[in-house]
Amino acid sequence: MQDPHLLIWCTHELWRRDDDLSVEITDSIIPPMQTLEETLEPFFIKRFPTSGRFGMPLVCRQDIMLEDFKLIRFSSIVKAETQDTDATVHFFEYDNRFDEVWKKPEAYVGELGQYRQVMTPDFSLYSGIVPALQIFNTFKNRWCGALWQSMGLTVIPSVSWNDKSSFDFCFDGIEEGAVVAVSTLGTESHRWSFMRGFQAMSERIHPRIVVCYGEAYDEMYEYADFIEVPYQRTRRVAQATRVVGA
Repeated sequence: MQDPHLLIWCTHELWRRDDDLSVEITDSIIPPMQTLEETLEPFFIKRFPTSGRFGMPLVCRQDIMLEDFKLIRFSSIVKAETQDTDATVHFFEYDNRFDEVWKKPEAYVGELGQYRQVMTPDFSLYSGIVPALQIFNTFKNRWCGALWQSMGLTVIPSVSWNDKSSFDFCFDGIEEGAVVAVSTLGTESHRWSFMRGFQAMSERIHPRIVVCYGEAYDEMYEYADFIEVPYQRTRRVAQATRVVGA
């Protein structure tokens, strides 16, 4: 988004510095002046309790149905590839397949509400993303969850992390004792780093149970009870195959 104040200043400078420059200024190229709250209106429409130094919207602990647990990808419900409404919707896939839910989260409430539960969008925190964007992606995750809860959906917060520096914000915005979701997809080559974050998450959130999409590592049981749901490349719905301690 262009800053209207900057555009007006630059236009003024063009006229001031070169009287011979022939430029016709019309109202159409100068956007209306906006206050900060008008620019960030989507964030001020819904105000939620927050936690942490960055003010992450709080996703509250809810009663989660864990019996006969199964997952369905968000992209599958959008494409109407299955109508197994007893499944829980997850977002453990490429960000560009679900980025629209952040831009228009209310538009998907009716569709998501047909399913048993919904996880929060798992926007990436992988290495190479600058800290500011990692914080913003965490904010988007929690904001969607808090909004959906306020509109009557049952929400499971998904949690992800990067290196140790991300621990300052990546666990914020989740009520202690909540059921949470993680994914081990793509973590095989840095299993130790994943487990360090998993331990930190468990100590911070004290989750009632962890839903793990992908193969659960045996060490995870040292820190939390979990339900393992294997990754499905072709099948649209993934059924839980292992329950540890639940």
